[in-house]
Amino acid sequence: MATLTAIRIEGGLLGPDVLDQLLAGELPGQRPADFGITGRRGLTEEIAAIFADARALWGVFQHRLERLPENDLATTVTRDAWAIPFFGLLGFELRYNQRAYEVDGQSFAVSHRAGEADDAPPVHIVGAGQRLGVVAASGRPRLAPHSLLQEYLNRTEQVWGIVTNGATLRLLRDSTFVRRQAYVEFDLRSILEDQRFQDFAALYRLLHRTRLPRGGDNSDCLLEQYYTSLTR
Repeated sequence: MATLTAIRIEGGLLGPDVLDQLLAGELPGQRPADFGITGRRGLTEEIAAIFADARALWGVFQHRLERLPENDLATTVTRDAWAIPFFGLLGFELRYNQRAYEVDGQSFAVSHRAGEADDAPPVHIVGAGQRLGVVAASGRPRLAPHSLLQEYLNRTEQVWGIVTNGATLRLLRDSTFVRRQAYVEFDLRSILEDQRFQDFAALYRLLHRTRLPRGGDNSDCLLEQYYTSLTR
């Protein structure tokens, strides 16, 4: 079993062996072509190149953060200098949501979606100064970033979504559990600063854009296949 200390699976969202199976290439969709990789470059070589690019982006992001006032949530810097370029390395073309989603009479200010289509998976990016499990000091939005995305998934046809503050990233799924959180968490700071390549390889294999739904039908996306096969 691989030692992936920067990744945590909470609430049984995925089976306990999924990361090992991903790294071994034993799950569907783990060939280079499944990630859109063409030519002779192998998957490990591609991930290593992406890892180097991500570490370079992270360094620039940290320098930008150092120049901000201490009480600045760093929302713009986190999105523009780090999160959006980082997701681009994973095959995402994020689109900013100009308006909050209105669902069941409630407002959900999810920042981005993973594509041009209105039903593209939600990707919620907040500033590095905002903790994912804590409501902002201003009281707006009314929910912590994690809770906002989870409730949005639970109330819509969307099944999978991502929330991050730049340092921590969580993969969430629509859930019927009210009191138990379920997610896969990646400690991006540890992965990049401690050069945890195996952790990054697992992240790439699990979170690349090709893993998430392309449209309204979630049943055949790779993440859903991993979820249904490993939680039966």
